[in-house]
Amino acid sequence: MPTDTELEIVSQDSESALRGGCHEIVFSSDHGNASRLAVMPVQVTYTLPSSARITARAFTLGDGRCKARSYLPEAGTWKWEAKSSDGKGIATGSIQVQQSKLPGKLMISQSDKQQFRTASGDTYLHFGDNAFRYLNEPGDGWQSYIDQATQAGFTKISVWLPSQEEDASNFYDANREQLDLAFWDQAEERLLYALRREPQVQFQLNIFASDRGELERYEEGNPLTHLAVTYALERLGSLPNVHWSLASGIDTAKDSAVTLQALSRLGKAVFEQAPWHSLVTCGQARYANFLFDREKWCGMTSLGSLGQVTGEIAKTHRGLTHKPIVVDQDRAEHAVAPLQPRYYFRRLFWGLLLSGAHPSYEGLDTSGKTRGHKAGIAGYYDACHAGKLHNGAHDLLNIKTFLKETEISLDGWIPDDAIGGGKPLLVKAMRSPSSEQCIVYIANPDSSSEHTGKDGQGFYSDQNAGASDIFTTFNLELPFGNGAARWFQPSSGRWAGEVNITKSSTIFLTPEPGDWVLWVCRS
Repeated sequence: MPTDTELEIVSQDSESALRGGCHEIVFSSDHGNASRLAVMPVQVTYTLPSSARITARAFTLGDGRCKARSYLPEAGTWKWEAKSSDGKGIATGSIQVQQSKLPGKLMISQSDKQQFRTASGDTYLHFGDNAFRYLNEPGDGWQSYIDQATQAGFTKISVWLPSQEEDASNFYDANREQLDLAFWDQAEERLLYALRREPQVQFQLNIFASDRGELERYEEGNPLTHLAVTYALERLGSLPNVHWSLASGIDTAKDSAVTLQALSRLGKAVFEQAPWHSLVTCGQARYANFLFDREKWCGMTSLGSLGQVTGEIAKTHRGLTHKPIVVDQDRAEHAVAPLQPRYYFRRLFWGLLLSGAHPSYEGLDTSGKTRGHKAGIAGYYDACHAGKLHNGAHDLLNIKTFLKETEISLDGWIPDDAIGGGKPLLVKAMRSPSSEQCIVYIANPDSSSEHTGKDGQGFYSDQNAGASDIFTTFNLELPFGNGAARWFQPSSGRWAGEVNITKSSTIFLTPEPGDWVLWVCRS
């Protein structure tokens, strides 16, 4: 039997296929047409091994051919039947889908609704980054970007479908009479490039970004706008590495009731019409409360803030939602930048993870709005070597090392800053569901006094803070009195000794200056 590496993640026609991959059926140009009324001329009904039936539409390519693509969530024998738009039978066939270790689509954990899982059942650590113009950027910087994304530790990339944040005209030809299939061919090419190389990296595709005019045309029932949405759902939503965001920067103080109504309608359409059930969210303005948590279509809570090293945003929202809390926007290396990027983002990621949220990094300005040293799509390490970035994401892999070597999944873990005395600027803590393990992050900043920052107002000590060059002591109030504590250095990924504990209230001294992580286990 062929191994996963011997079979394409994207298989075609009569080939064997892999669970967690996708399969394509290619029809002749007789069934394709580049006119705006017939870019989706064939309907394909799949019967899965579980006997579930899913109907999807084929889509016309730029070369005139027609293709149907199915995501493959189940192993076994799939059967399919293709019909034309007038109901005439075109072809039938079957697909042999083998078990595989491919991650598949992003899902919500069944054991903890505020954590993610892959369709294969593995833990998914959300380490986000932005590459907004990944699908539209000229040149080949997009290739080095994705080639280096996994090396840096990123697992989710936020991307716009529009070529500019406020302009989705690239969906269409110059006269806005039909879809510009050349753009959609390019978008697919870049997503497939990433899928074949790094199938564990998820792309959050933003449908309209901040183009409110296009969103309102959708609400008004514009046929071409509706066609663009349906085409995107069928062509790109069938890829295992894709899920959706409806728009960017939604703010009740600025956006009209028409816009909010359009988003609700669009979210419902994406949830109900997309055959492969990708997760859906919507981007909020920085500091705005999330508006769509009660919507059935909403799969996660997406937020933007600033200086969230304390994880306060997660504490505020955990009682309001039972969905994963994703912080898509905080500081960036190109804007509202921290003085010490590597320390800041290390502190931010540990702080948000131990608050039960899912963190994101931002390096270069990938919006296309600026030009210069800190703008564009480029490989993370290339940008660091060129002096454009200052190693802000260098320690993400050390977090993965810690969780892998401790065999910890954060499902069910409970944020509990009281363990560290309720001082989240200095100590962040989380305990296991059984309270027999604790993870403690000791930030040890060289400055934290007079910190009053909240919602963009007041003084943010985190922006200028670095890791202290002196040792620090701290007291922990643990949920047990006997056990062992192991030191982990988050800046190097190395373990640095173990101490026994004999009482629940214990004073610790860090092994060296700087920030540290303590893994405490009950004996």
